[in-house]
Amino acid sequence: MTQFKEQFEALLNEKKLPAKYQEIQGGNHLYRFQFRISEDRILIVEVIIQDSDKEYFDVQVIYRHVHVLNDYSKQNDALSLINELNGMRTGYYHLYLAGDGEIYLRNLMRIGHDPYPLYETIVVGSGIARNLQADFEKKLGPSAKI
Repeated sequence: MTQFKEQFEALLNEKKLPAKYQEIQGGNHLYRFQFRISEDRILIVEVIIQDSDKEYFDVQVIYRHVHVLNDYSKQNDALSLINELNGMRTGYYHLYLAGDGEIYLRNLMRIGHDPYPLYETIVVGSGIARNLQADFEKKLGPSAKI
């Protein structure tokens, strides 16, 4: 894992993608990124990498606050839209509605020692989240401020 972590951080530096790092429960690794998805909104991306000495290990990439419901009575509309978008527009990524009205995007993957697929997953997912903004605003109204 140490070698992967070093290679991943070198790739992030090379691509000029700043991240905040934190070791979390179980020795796992958390990276946080920020991507601008509109003039007034920032997407927080959390990457959790399993600490493992094995050849392959699990990674979870979570795109926080893709949209936040202003009116929780639109929950059914949100779920219907999420189902539609998951079926047509998100590919290997999946949208979820949290109990507090947050809609987030998530990708689960198993990777080996090459960090480049993880980097691409992070970047592609942020583009997907950005491209979904018009759909959310049209059907659910503007996102609530965080």
